[in-house]
Amino acid sequence: MANYLPEIHQATLPNGMNLLGVEYDRVPWVSIIFMVKRGSEADPVGKAGVADWTAEYLTLGTARRQQLQLAQDIESRGATLAARGGWDATLISLEGLAEDFPELLATLAEIVQVPAFAEEEFPLLKKRRRAELVHMLDDPREMANLRFLRLFFGDAPYGWPVPGDLKSLEALSLDDLKEFYQRQFAPQTCSLMVVGMVPFPRVVEEAGRLWGSFKDTGPPSPPYTSAPQGLCPPGIYLLDRPELTQSEIRLGHLGLPRSHPDFFPLKLVNYILGEGGFSSRLMGRIRSDLGCTYGIRSHFHFRRAPGPFIISTFTPAVHTALVVKEITQVVKELWEKGVTAQELAEAQSYYVGHFPLGLETPRGLGRQLILMDLYDLGRDYLKNYCEQIQGVTLQAAAQAAQAHLKPEDLVTLIMGPASQCAEALEELGPVKIVDEI
Repeated sequence: MANYLPEIHQATLPNGMNLLGVEYDRVPWVSIIFMVKRGSEADPVGKAGVADWTAEYLTLGTARRQQLQLAQDIESRGATLAARGGWDATLISLEGLAEDFPELLATLAEIVQVPAFAEEEFPLLKKRRRAELVHMLDDPREMANLRFLRLFFGDAPYGWPVPGDLKSLEALSLDDLKEFYQRQFAPQTCSLMVVGMVPFPRVVEEAGRLWGSFKDTGPPSPPYTSAPQGLCPPGIYLLDRPELTQSEIRLGHLGLPRSHPDFFPLKLVNYILGEGGFSSRLMGRIRSDLGCTYGIRSHFHFRRAPGPFIISTFTPAVHTALVVKEITQVVKELWEKGVTAQELAEAQSYYVGHFPLGLETPRGLGRQLILMDLYDLGRDYLKNYCEQIQGVTLQAAAQAAQAHLKPEDLVTLIMGPASQCAEALEELGPVKIVDEI
């Protein structure tokens, strides 16, 4: 196993910015990632989308190059620029040939350190974002995801969509983006990761030259780490969509932060419950046995603060109550009895077998570095990953299921035609009809 585990190098610039590097020699390529350890959870109240919009805005021109010139210069090298906000972090990346590393790093430094924030670009960005959000309204699955989070978290940070929504879009201004940049883009909360055919001493040298003058303009907001208060009470909530022929179903409760010591046993438990495709219990019961869906999945969203645990599926409206009942039963069975030795062994085999696949490209290694650095997993995380997976016992898995699966706390959102499913749902318990969330 050691032959594919890369050595992870680390250094710190005098301004406090963290450097991580992996010397990847299989292809002459380099992936450079700049990460701010603040993301959409730091969006101002009522202004969802600020982190994500700010990330994109930095790519729309600098004090030295307008957007068109910047894009042409990047494309002329066969490189790719990407930027996005997310929960807990904002990312800007640039990938290209390793021989162009100095120029690529200089370009990324320019994008981050001297953004133009050109006023003429803001109306165009708002127009694009509005079109994307309107298009999203036509996707029932995406809307069910967003509405469940809004219902469950309410006004807590994880309740708002990363790209914003039509309401927050009207509230956002260019000044909001500038303020987010000025506050959150501080060297002590930022990391630069370089994966590719570049020696790490050269990374340190170039980074010191290009990023040494990068300074903060004020203290960044504190990291969001605490569990939110005032979550939605457990129960069944129905959002009537009479035009739909099938129901989108979301069930969930509060999960765990990434730092929780039960991460590995719970990861395996969740694979057995609903992450493992056709080998999962939920797929076996809801699709294979009942034929009520084409797909169902459960997922713990491990973040800096406790993220949500969500089960997602869809079914013809007439089967809605049956599916909700059976999902709850499957969760209860696993919570009460734990998993079997065969299930645990298969889950462990899957994760150990697939682990090397995530380390085969600079981009894949970069994703691992992001997680390691963002959640302080330690530089030995990759080296110990398989051992941690294989070390989970049946008892540990059962204890994790008992502690962290909470069938009595499930919040269930149905987005579908009430005329076809409300009466049957009432047999499971009180149903609260909700308006647009």
